[in-house]
Amino acid sequence: MIRDFWVKNYLSIRDKQKLSFLAKGPSSELVTEVAEGVFLYKLGILYGSNASGKSNMLIALNEVFRLLVLPKSDATQRINGSIPFVLTKDEPTEMHVSFYANGIRYDYGVEFNDKYILSEALYYYPNKSKSLFYERTFVGDNVQAEIKFGSSLKLLIKTQESIRENTLNNHSVLSVCRKAALKEDIAQFNILHGWIMENYHDVDGDGEKGLVEILKDAYSNPKKRKFYNTMLQKADLNILEYKPIIEDRFVPNEFRERIQKENIPEEMKEALLKPTSDSIAFVNHSINGDFDIPLKWQSKGTQKYIRILEALYDMITNSHVYYLDELGEDLHNDLLYYYLNVFIFNSEKSQLIITSQETTLLSQDLINENRGVVWFVEKNKETASSEYSRGDSFGLHKNLSLYNSYRIGRLGAKPELGSIFINLED
Repeated sequence: MIRDFWVKNYLSIRDKQKLSFLAKGPSSELVTEVAEGVFLYKLGILYGSNASGKSNMLIALNEVFRLLVLPKSDATQRINGSIPFVLTKDEPTEMHVSFYANGIRYDYGVEFNDKYILSEALYYYPNKSKSLFYERTFVGDNVQAEIKFGSSLKLLIKTQESIRENTLNNHSVLSVCRKAALKEDIAQFNILHGWIMENYHDVDGDGEKGLVEILKDAYSNPKKRKFYNTMLQKADLNILEYKPIIEDRFVPNEFRERIQKENIPEEMKEALLKPTSDSIAFVNHSINGDFDIPLKWQSKGTQKYIRILEALYDMITNSHVYYLDELGEDLHNDLLYYYLNVFIFNSEKSQLIITSQETTLLSQDLINENRGVVWFVEKNKETASSEYSRGDSFGLHKNLSLYNSYRIGRLGAKPELGSIFINLED
């Protein structure tokens, strides 16, 4: 879980902006004790008008972990995640995240541009006291970075040298364990790296798996299949269950002839010209009997709901961190509330950070009483950069409605729209 995060000079964020998930105590189901005496919010919601920078914070959160775990194979490769604020594009980007993995707190700070990681430092708290994991400083192009390791890691001198030799100037020290076979004393590197790879996810999930692949994978796992069927039934979609099917596929003769002439591998030709395709059928119910509806006939909202169930399953069965952008889009607000409540009341050490335009969430008692889970995002009119304000930073009395305060513009982060009348004459 993420304790806090800040970023500077990234996308629409010019000045340092921070998210903190620290809670004062076990005040509600929205809070979990991640370590002894440390309470964090499981949910974070970012509100703001279009183009305010809500999604950019999720991208930044995603990027800091990608930098930490993904290596480069070539020293000339650019750091694609380097996207500084346009008016300060010659300055480096800075990020810092404090997070928990396997119940241990880690603090990671990094400064980088599109070519190099200029500095990074990773600390951890194995016995509740702060210890150095490693720190690294850029020396020069084609020059090995200066890297210092914490004594508590008990790394052999040979291991330290091997890590230094494999650390290029464009990727983190931790990511080396993904590209080099090292000695047994690198175990703490591997454990942390594996935890992040397994439990911290990209924005809207990992990769571009299609719905058919998602549902087929779930179908092969009895526990996960039961979860999907249960959630589809409870969502009042008139779906009893689902099942994988094979559908006939029409391949036009013109397309077939063109593919046969292409200079591509035979396996690819077979896949493109395959007369059948995998699909999913959903069993629906009526008083006159049950009937099947194929996936392609399901509504856009139903398909969106199915896609986000994968994240929900992970979060309630293990410890995961997900970022979901524009959650609520294409969903009825009742279904959105239901999804969030299933997460809140069934997860233990997982965290969900979302952006949303569904402002009625603010009227829910659980959200209104835990204003630390909400941030309001708006662009500064003078600097054109995004600014983030936590919901409990406005000094609102507890009896005042967060929803009404936002609706009337008291909390900002709303679009200021012009007249509805349009004059196209000079």
